[in-house]
Amino acid sequence: MNMLFNQFSYPLMTAGALLIVFLVLRRRVKPAVILLIEAALIVIFVGGFLAFRTGDGDLADISGFETVLANDKPTLIEFFSNFCTGCLVIRPAVDALIADIGGDFNILRVNIHTDAGRELRERLGFSFTPEFVLLDADGAEVWRGHTPPVDDALSQAR
Repeated sequence: MNMLFNQFSYPLMTAGALLIVFLVLRRRVKPAVILLIEAALIVIFVGGFLAFRTGDGDLADISGFETVLANDKPTLIEFFSNFCTGCLVIRPAVDALIADIGGDFNILRVNIHTDAGRELRERLGFSFTPEFVLLDADGAEVWRGHTPPVDDALSQAR
């Protein structure tokens, strides 16, 4: 259940907001006004989704993962979903971390809804988005969490 909510939290949040507006206003406001308010909310939520969605990720297929691991650098993998509110919120912190460590680490941003993302999340195991996995230069997992790794974890991977 937790994985379902996280992976699809943005559309669920949108549906919940629309339902709440309808239930709260249905007896006090004319149906045409409710329809107008809900249409405005839909425009806001869709606009927010289009403006802030995280993208397709870095992997076109699973062979790209093998290629990245072969260069003898530690690897940071971010599993995300375009529909995950937590992924949208944490994105600026992840971008800042990647700017800091990008030269020392392989960085893979993996959309769990792509074919490569589904295959990689099965291979590495997965709980819910966002999820971060650090692999050392040999490809062994050294850290995993639902927030970006801190300096201690990054040092462990080096």
